[in-house]
Amino acid sequence: MSPPSNGRGLRVLWATDGSDASRAAMPLLRHLVLPATERLTVLSVAPQSMISGARPDPAFLMRITPAARRRALLESEDEAQQAATELDPSGIELEAIARWGNPIEEVLRVSRTSRADLVVMGAKGHSNLGLILLGSVSQGVVQHSNRPVLVARPGSHELRKVLIGYDGTAHARRSVAFLDRLSLPPDVAIRLVYVVEPFSVPGGTPAFRRRAMEEAQHLAEGRQADAERALASLADAMRAQGKRVETAVLTGAAGAQLDEAARDYDADLMVVGSRKPSPESHYLLGTTAEKLVRHSHVSVLVVR
Repeated sequence: MSPPSNGRGLRVLWATDGSDASRAAMPLLRHLVLPATERLTVLSVAPQSMISGARPDPAFLMRITPAARRRALLESEDEAQQAATELDPSGIELEAIARWGNPIEEVLRVSRTSRADLVVMGAKGHSNLGLILLGSVSQGVVQHSNRPVLVARPGSHELRKVLIGYDGTAHARRSVAFLDRLSLPPDVAIRLVYVVEPFSVPGGTPAFRRRAMEEAQHLAEGRQADAERALASLADAMRAQGKRVETAVLTGAAGAQLDEAARDYDADLMVVGSRKPSPESHYLLGTTAEKLVRHSHVSVLVVR
């Protein structure tokens, strides 16, 4: 990921189609992102989504006439301009643009050409159909992007509480470092959550299973202690910066536990680290991040 051009502010790409889902990103843009931004690119992709955010049929893209394509591009450029006007990012270098084609590919392409430090998108709802279609745009961008992506959902218009999924890995440390580059309100409350995933005990004779369970318990206690130490170290460092921080160690599947913890905490934003996508891999998104982007009811910042 390229550093900001002047070392002070971020280059941000906001992908919008003018929908309510896209506008859901505005509170986080205003309160968290724009104060740390030097350049904002607002992108709308033509033709506009035809089925609740689904990518357009390639056959449709090939059949459309040049005149219809020009109209669609003008309409999308208007959408981008209107979104930029509504956001009113005063004091920030601003560009509103439209592109033609597959929304996922165009968002990824513009994020590269604009050297974006962060991509911001809105997410669709949680109906069964919505979960399928989420894979069309925001899910696809998160899967393939090698830049941090903020997927915003409707919710609070203020940033009061942030939950950070932390496991001490390099990915998790990068997510905390990137959050420091944003404009967290000074009074925001932060909860650090470390999820210890349980060991599965294989089958076998009663004596073997008893020994295996004892060993699993011993390893689990070690992981619990490691988690508490990692959280305590990070929390101390954050408190030294004047941040309000609390910690929690949970046991279970990481995605489900973080999602439930965010709901219980009434978080406005969840932050997780994820490995960079591999060009050799078809399944490009880390399991925990993938589940959270698809199923979380709060906004999610995935940092690479």
